[in-house]
Amino acid sequence: MNAESPSGSLPPGGPLRVVIFHGGLPPGEPLFAAAGAHEWLRLPDETLDDFADRARAGARELKEPLLLIGGLPATQAQQDLAMAAYDAWLLTDDGVPPCEPSRGMAR
Repeated sequence: MNAESPSGSLPPGGPLRVVIFHGGLPPGEPLFAAAGAHEWLRLPDETLDDFADRARAGARELKEPLLLIGGLPATQAQQDLAMAAYDAWLLTDDGVPPCEPSRGMAR
């Protein structure tokens, strides 16, 4: 998503930058996104790619410079979605968070 925009700082009205956080609450793929005062919630059975594309399109339409996908819940709607997914995870898991691929960070 960021490949379409030149690197460097983000001046007002500049290109949209997208940051995806993995491993937030609940464990697994991100469930919500935020850009400025706007938020997008991932739909049931929506793939991460489809969700990211939908949130990105919304942020671009709103001319927001930064889209954050995932992370810690910041609104009640995000908290509700995260806790419902976390509760479901607790009922079906073996006590170990899902394995996530390395994101290039040193371990």
